[in-house]
Amino acid sequence: MILNSACKGLLTILLTASTYVSHAQTNDHILQVPETSSEKQLLSWKKSLPKDGWFILKFKKDGDRLFNYSNKNYELSLWLNCTGTGKPGFLIEYSDSYGDGDYGGIDFISSNVKNGNRIQFLLDAKSYGDPFAKGGDQLAAFKVALKKAHKLTLSVYGKEFNPETGKDEEKLNRSIEFKLAHSELLDRPVNCGK
Repeated sequence: MILNSACKGLLTILLTASTYVSHAQTNDHILQVPETSSEKQLLSWKKSLPKDGWFILKFKKDGDRLFNYSNKNYELSLWLNCTGTGKPGFLIEYSDSYGDGDYGGIDFISSNVKNGNRIQFLLDAKSYGDPFAKGGDQLAAFKVALKKAHKLTLSVYGKEFNPETGKDEEKLNRSIEFKLAHSELLDRPVNCGK
């Protein structure tokens, strides 16, 4: 039992050291995803990912992906400059810290699936509507402003029945904020889509 605890401790130290080596070998916001790690090791590694703004994960099979984990409860994946034929979009997932921790990795909202909700993107309190909506013309302006902004707020609106009017009315479900450090990464081509 003591030997087993020592092995776990050694494994944790080795994983931590490999994470720091990975950070040292690349820009500290462009990281190679370990290929041969257990789920437990990957969860530990995930906790060490940057929380101050944008970062890129390099996947051997899936290419590069742009992420933002600066919100404790939600993780944002954004694709603006596609490496293939994909189109720009976003995905917000619950983080491992949301609620009781069982929601981690579950999709909340994306550019492809909004579940009847409306989303509004605000950069430093200026609205860009949904720049990823079909037929929208805000994407170019949004991309330029995103590189200069300090805070991204995603407001999600849903329909709720109002007993006083007898109608479904739009109501703010939640607003999610992200820090926007390392905006230079927004220009990098990434794999578009989930």
